[in-house]
Amino acid sequence: MRLKDLGTIGTLTSICVAAAIVVGAGHKMSANNDDGRDGDSYTIGLFGDMPYNALGRSQYPALLTDINRSDVAFSAYDGDLKAGGDGPCSNSLYDTALANFNSLKRPLIVVPGDNDWTDCWGRYGPSTLPYSDPEDRLNFERNLFFATDRTLGQHTLKVTRQDQYPENQRWRLGPVVYLGLNVQGSNDNFPYHDTETGVGVPVRSDAEIQRQRNEEMARKAADLEWLSEGFQYAKRVHAKGVMIIWQADPNFNNEQHAANPHDFDAYPEYIDALRTETEEFSGQVVLVHGDSHYFKVDKPLNHTTGGGVLGNFTRVETFGARNTHWVTARIDPNDPNLFEFEPRIVPANAE
Repeated sequence: MRLKDLGTIGTLTSICVAAAIVVGAGHKMSANNDDGRDGDSYTIGLFGDMPYNALGRSQYPALLTDINRSDVAFSAYDGDLKAGGDGPCSNSLYDTALANFNSLKRPLIVVPGDNDWTDCWGRYGPSTLPYSDPEDRLNFERNLFFATDRTLGQHTLKVTRQDQYPENQRWRLGPVVYLGLNVQGSNDNFPYHDTETGVGVPVRSDAEIQRQRNEEMARKAADLEWLSEGFQYAKRVHAKGVMIIWQADPNFNNEQHAANPHDFDAYPEYIDALRTETEEFSGQVVLVHGDSHYFKVDKPLNHTTGGGVLGNFTRVETFGARNTHWVTARIDPNDPNLFEFEPRIVPANAE
C-alpha cells in the first residue's frame, strides 16, 4: 500500500466503476461485480468518530460537502456519532446522524461505535444523563440504520447482512470484498469494575456486568464467524483484496502502553483471527478502524511463526474528534499493492 504525501488535498481522479450501476429513480446500485470486469480503478471515502462537541458539529457540514464534491464510489463510517460525554444517547442523536448520512450523494456504509451504545449506561458520568441501556441503543441503531439490505446515502448499495447481527455486512465492488463488523472500543463491551471509575459514574451490579459480558461473547462469536465467511467468499470469487471496517482500535502489540489488561483483553481473539485469515489469503487485507482519533497507516502484524512483518496486512486508522477530516482509498487492480491511501484535509477545518 502506498501513502500519498500528507499535504495532498487535490481533486480526486474521476473513476469508472463497472460494478456500480445506477438502476433508475430508486437511486440503487449493485456492489456485486460478477461479470469478471474487475479491471477498473475507483476511490472510496473513510471517516468516523465525528462530530464531537460543538467544534465538530460546526465543522461536520464542510466534511460532508467535501465528500460530496469528490468522486468516491461509496464511503464508510467507522462509528461513534458523538463524543463520549457529549450528551445522552437520546433518539435525536441517531435521527440527526441519519439525516447527515443521507445528505451524502453516494452510498454510505455505517458500523456502530462504542459511544453510540456500549457506553450509554453512564460511563462518562452526569453529562450523559439520562442514561440508557446499551443493548436497547444498539437495537435502536439496528432498526434505523440496518433494517434493509440497502446502505444509507441518496444512492444506495445492496449489502448482505448477518442474521441477528444486521450491522455485520458484506458487499463487493470490483476486485475487493468489504466486511463491516460490530467490534467496539471500551474493550468491546466486556466490562470490569476496575475500569469503570470516575466522578459521578454509576456502579453497575455484578449481574449487569455479566449481562454485558454475555452480550460481548455472543457477538464476538458472530463477528468471528462473519469474518471467516467473508474470507471464504473472497476466495470463491477470486477477490484480490479484503477490507474490514470496524470501530475499535484493537491495541496491536499494546501500542497504547495500557497498564491494565482489562482495558484491552477482549481484542486478542480478533487479532489472531485477522492474522490467520490474512496468512491464508493470497491478496491484500486492510483493517480500517477509528476509536483513537489519530490518522495512521501501518503494518502492525507479524507472521504467526514469529517471523517478519505480515506484508499483505495493513491497518488504517481514520481521523476523528477535533480533526474533522477523512481518508480516501484508491483501489487499482493493476497495482500489486491494490490499495493506496490519502488523507483528505478539509480546508475549512484545518485551522
